[in-house]
Amino acid sequence: MKGFFSLYALFFVLLCLNICFIECKDKIQNVHIAFAGDAQNNMAISWKTKDQTKTSTVQYGTSSGVYTNSVTGFSNSYDSGAGWNNNAKLTDLQPGTTYYYICGDADFAWSEEYSFVTENDSFSPFNFAIYGDMGVDNSKNVISTLLSNSKTDDYKFVVHKGDMSYANDHPLRYEHTWDSWFEKLEPIMATKPYMVAPGNHESWSRNLSFESTKNFTTFKQKFLMPGQESGTNTNMFYSWDYQNVHFVSISTESDYPGAPLDPSPLPLAERSYLYQIEYQQLNWIEQDLIKANNNRANVPWIFVYGHRPIYSPNNSDDNDPDGQAKKIQDWLEPILSKYKVDIYFSGHTHNYARSYPVFNGVVVSTNFTNPTATSYVICGAAGNIEGHESIDKDPDWLAFANDQNYGYGYVHIYNNTHLDYGFIDGDTNTLIDGFHLVQENHP
Repeated sequence: MKGFFSLYALFFVLLCLNICFIECKDKIQNVHIAFAGDAQNNMAISWKTKDQTKTSTVQYGTSSGVYTNSVTGFSNSYDSGAGWNNNAKLTDLQPGTTYYYICGDADFAWSEEYSFVTENDSFSPFNFAIYGDMGVDNSKNVISTLLSNSKTDDYKFVVHKGDMSYANDHPLRYEHTWDSWFEKLEPIMATKPYMVAPGNHESWSRNLSFESTKNFTTFKQKFLMPGQESGTNTNMFYSWDYQNVHFVSISTESDYPGAPLDPSPLPLAERSYLYQIEYQQLNWIEQDLIKANNNRANVPWIFVYGHRPIYSPNNSDDNDPDGQAKKIQDWLEPILSKYKVDIYFSGHTHNYARSYPVFNGVVVSTNFTNPTATSYVICGAAGNIEGHESIDKDPDWLAFANDQNYGYGYVHIYNNTHLDYGFIDGDTNTLIDGFHLVQENHP
């Protein structure tokens, strides 16, 4: 009998410990990091708590389990049932250094330990992953392949060009879908900077909480991008450097003439974010690219990424963009050409396609050696509830297209003049398409 009670007591203790572990894990959710300006010295840490905490704190150091530094950030919430989004910025970090961190609050709970590595202060070839339109459906194999390759290929960071989680396609499980999406990606998001741009699916929740989520509120609170460091003070558009590449993240959903009208239940007069009279983004991107162009001796590559495409076989009339793609072309393509942007990355259409170097609908080269125009890459096939979007057009500028496979893109930067782009099949982890870009004539 005594043995029975001893086993029962042991079972009870283990059960309590398991419950405690689960509860603690559930208290600190959705941990992810992002560059906060200088990639060598700063990092933003974000996480979610069910309840508001006294502080939003990150403890960190250069040895596992030894946290010699602490920083306190801020939190916000857009709905009583949505939990609290916490953010803190780590500054004055050392280049090329591994940092270990936990986040939370001493009186509430701490996360498990994660780590990240800051950018080196000298150049070495590097890889990063880039895609759009990844939700919780049809993405299992893509995520699995991404997580595996992030270790073997050492992706330094991830760029997600809008439409995260597709929570607004799950209106009755909006927050649950966001939480599930973060959980699936947390192994990479908590250790590699995850840089995001707004897509149409971030605009509002499509459920009874639409009032609290309108105007991209969910996107603005769940992520912390380097808008402050870029002079925009918003997640909607910003820029950052990593090694020899200047990245510009834009909003194709707002802040330009002809920005799309989301089918929101809000009265037209309340959709003020769609009608920016001064078009802050247009003024900012011009000034940002002037500075970037003047710095090309140090940072020669310039990439721009946004959610919606310009050159897409799904949005073309013969060789000319039409519909929303035409409206984006009207304001953006002259800027890309003027400042000799190397590649514009986008998503939105749920397939994969890329162009030859093209300007104003005319192919300027059918190879990628010292092109005199921007190349355009669409990767919106990372997997979501809406499935694939078929391609039935073949404009002259189309170099390759695929509407059958789920996958993601990656870029390998060799040096200041050579790079590779590839599209990886999420099911088989094989290369479906790719190209080698040589540019020896940067300004």
